[in-house]
Amino acid sequence: MAALPLVPEFERIDLVYKTLDKTPFGVAVFVPKSILKPDHEKSYPVLVHFHGGALVMGTNPELPWLSKWIFQLALTTPAIFVSPAYRLVPDATGGQTLDDVQDFWGWLHASFPKELQAKFPHLAPDLTRIAAVGESAGGFLSIQSALLFNEDAQIKAILAAYPAMYPDIASYNQRPAEVDPGADAVVSEYLAKVRGDGVKPTVRVSSPWPELQDVLEAMGKTGRHRELLGDDERLTLGYALRKAGKMPPIWVIQGSEDFLVPKVSTDEMVARIKETHPETPVHYTVVPGGDHGFDNANGLDDEWVKKGVEFVRQYWS
Repeated sequence: MAALPLVPEFERIDLVYKTLDKTPFGVAVFVPKSILKPDHEKSYPVLVHFHGGALVMGTNPELPWLSKWIFQLALTTPAIFVSPAYRLVPDATGGQTLDDVQDFWGWLHASFPKELQAKFPHLAPDLTRIAAVGESAGGFLSIQSALLFNEDAQIKAILAAYPAMYPDIASYNQRPAEVDPGADAVVSEYLAKVRGDGVKPTVRVSSPWPELQDVLEAMGKTGRHRELLGDDERLTLGYALRKAGKMPPIWVIQGSEDFLVPKVSTDEMVARIKETHPETPVHYTVVPGGDHGFDNANGLDDEWVKKGVEFVRQYWS
């Protein structure tokens, strides 16, 4: 619940960046109230946030799970905080999720300034100063945005927490030698429900916690996340690194004891980024004892956060 006390410091509006099968894909926009006065007429940097949830669950944004330091960063910069919805697996494929992310970036540059100014005429987003931030799956989408879509996105800095959920990193979500049959059945039953023969596809863009927690936990126990994501090569780190041009500076955050995205997976991701893009500034923070989501209550005053934010602000705000 760390981020909730900060919410009154922002004005929230909700926009739509696309519609599919009559389902709106929402964008939650949080504007610091400190910049709402007309005498503050100027442009402000944009902090784009992708929510976590293994691409299986979550909503935009999942406020109780949004780390305190992220909202504090938007508040103190000040920056316009923008959080889009996207299709969730396994109802969709991971490739379809990436399609949504690409569409969002197109909308941000083509339509967001006008839609924001319809509500706040004196405000303008500075789309030359965009940072992408996310936790877990959201960190993954922030990185993939920069690697796959940065010609459209124009991201200046990436902030990614425990993000290394790549199908081509062997240590991530391995299938155990002995699989819990009950957990396997939970995954199989849900797949049959949403992807089975004769099932009409549905568009699911929001499952706030604890919806589908049982499916997410079963996926973790059985090592079936790769299966749920699908086989689109854009989901892999190798393809994305090959496709990327110049990569923006990146701050990676990882807990040493993460049980969902192990440190060894993120170590490999960081090493491969440094190998293929040696010119990219990388700040890698490993917090001893940190588990998945460990940073929920951390703020800008925490020393490791302070150092990471100083790194990011060199390139962004």
